Amino acid sequence: MLYTIALIIHTLICIGLVLVILAQTSKGGLDANLGGAAVNVFGGSGASEFLRKWTQILGLLFLASCILLAFLVKDVRKADFKDIQKRQRQLGQTEAPAKPAPVKQAPAPAPAPQGD
Repeated sequence: MLYTIALIIHTLICIGLVLVILAQTSKGGLDANLGGAAVNVFGGSGASEFLRKWTQILGLLFLASCILLAFLVKDVRKADFKDIQKRQRQLGQTEAPAKPAPVKQAPAPAPAPQGD
């Protein structure tokens, strides 16, 4: 459960980091494509400082979440073999067996006419 929550938070950090990096205008990023909306919201130089600060913050959060996920995966791999077999049996009990598709047989070929 903790691994799933950490993975969701990591994904949100990744999305935020991508958006903040694309919003920077230094090389024609997302802001240039949006018609300079960051300049209208933050002022002339406020956007670059604001975005730089959030890039650093999200970068550090990304690094921390990567390390956290690495430790959580290591703990998941420590699971006892019997626990894994127990979980697999539980999954097998919840899954309904697939019903075989009905076999449609092709019609028998018509006999060839015999000539006299």
